Formats: sequence, C-alpha cells, structure tokens
Amino acid sequence: MTTHIIDVPLRWRDLDTNGHVYHGTYLTLLDEARSTWLRSGLALAGADSHLIARLEIDYVSELTVDAGTVAVECAIERLGTTSLRTAETMRTPDGTVVARSHAVVVFWDRETRRSAPPSAEDRARLEAALADQPAQPPVER
Repeated sequence: MTTHIIDVPLRWRDLDTNGHVYHGTYLTLLDEARSTWLRSGLALAGADSHLIARLEIDYVSELTVDAGTVAVECAIERLGTTSLRTAETMRTPDGTVVARSHAVVVFWDRETRRSAPPSAEDRARLEAALADQPAQPPVER
C-alpha cells in the first residue's frame, strides 16, 4: 500500500465571485478525500471516529471549476498513540498542484468524548500503510 489518490468532483457552488474555487472549499475537498481514504483506502474500522486537531494548508495555484475534479494524494507522515499526521497534495487533472496540506487526525471515542488509540486491527493497517509508503521528499514552503 502506498499513498492513495482520491478524485473529488468540483461543484458550481464551490466558486467565489471571481470564478475561483473558494479558499474555504479546499478544506471540504480535502476532508472528503481524507475521509474516503481512511474509510476505503486504508479500510479502517474506526474511520468515522476521528476529528481534526490541526490543519495547515498552502494554496499553490489557481483552481477553477473548469478543472472538473481534483485528485487528492493522501499519505501518513507520522503515527502517534492516538493520532496520525497526514500529508495531502491536491492536483488538477493536468497534474498542476493547487494545494498542499497537513492534518493531525485524532482518533475519538464517542462514549468518553476523548481521544483514544485506534483498535489493534486499525493500528496494524496504519503501520503497514506507513511502512509501505515511499520516502516523502521535503515539502516546499
């Protein structure tokens, strides 16, 4: 298992008055891709029991609805006891990078309302995914 690429469609409602995808919408697009990746790409049983504790985003280039879709590449940067740090790159169909982000995803126990470690099965999946990823080059800032 290496990094995963998830295609997310753009919608007319994503646009601002200049015809660009609104900056806040990038967060929704990234969230859709990250959630799909956790649920389907990594097949985590507890994929829906998480929250975002931190999110960084670099807007790299213009994104318009003409792109039709964006491809979001998701990878694990670090796995902690109750969290993981992701690296995400959003590209247009022609390969243009439009955004790079990093998120801290905290696994969440809905009963106790506190962070909790993933199940042993989910941890094994995350560790395997991390081990199978190619080495990540430094992120340009």
